Amino acid sequence: MSKFSSMVTAQLNAYVYALADPRKDGTLKDRIFYIGKGNGNRCHNHAQVERGLDDLPLHEAEHKLSVIRDIHSTGREVEVHIVSHGIMDQEAHDLEAVLIPILGDTNKVAGHGDRHLWLTTNQIDERYERPVQRRDVALFCGNLLFVSLNRQDTNSLLQEGAEADMAQATLGDWNLSESRSRCVDVVIGVKNGLIVSIFETLKSAEGQTRFDRFAPATRGAHGRSRFLARRSCDLETELLSRSVYVGDKMLSKIRPGAGCQFFGAMDEHL
Repeated sequence: MSKFSSMVTAQLNAYVYALADPRKDGTLKDRIFYIGKGNGNRCHNHAQVERGLDDLPLHEAEHKLSVIRDIHSTGREVEVHIVSHGIMDQEAHDLEAVLIPILGDTNKVAGHGDRHLWLTTNQIDERYERPVQRRDVALFCGNLLFVSLNRQDTNSLLQEGAEADMAQATLGDWNLSESRSRCVDVVIGVKNGLIVSIFETLKSAEGQTRFDRFAPATRGAHGRSRFLARRSCDLETELLSRSVYVGDKMLSKIRPGAGCQFFGAMDEHL
């Protein structure tokens, strides 16, 4: 059963989608039976709901579920098309309102628009399901510190004018030993395993990472580090909402209970 990953849904924002009947021939307009607006995996939910009803009778008003049930009875799946994505909720509502009457029995479909419109779910996955392999990003081959922004309102932090707040949230204070703090090359803020911010640390004349060290607030606790760094804006824009892997191992998913996670520099011979 189809479902977008968190990496994909994080980049879709609001979208408008169409459900089409694969049993029918003709143009896409002739096969569409439902237009909807959604976020996350909303476009896949109708088929899941119908399956969850088993053979229970459908309400006469549930025309789309009746069509979905007929499609499933032939062993086929509903076609899901993402008409447009990366838009605000109000824009999605407006587009949905325009398309519903246009796609009625007596209407014709307008042009499909630019490359962002009328993508299949496979095309959406191909575009956004692109984990970052650590070795492919030169900056990531050094000593990395992933830090959790799970408790932050990252949408607000990414707004223009919130640069100081983003630096405050990303650069500390982190529970990391002094020895490791001295060699951190990059601090990467992540939320649910997806990149939000990227900072390259500043170095002393001796090549050591610059950071402030704070004594523990209570006896037995660890000291904390706050890093001095510059934001890598271009790289951050390129890699926003993507996860970082080495092979099949995901590095950017911070283990439960930890605020940060350190990874030493990659061996250039690996």
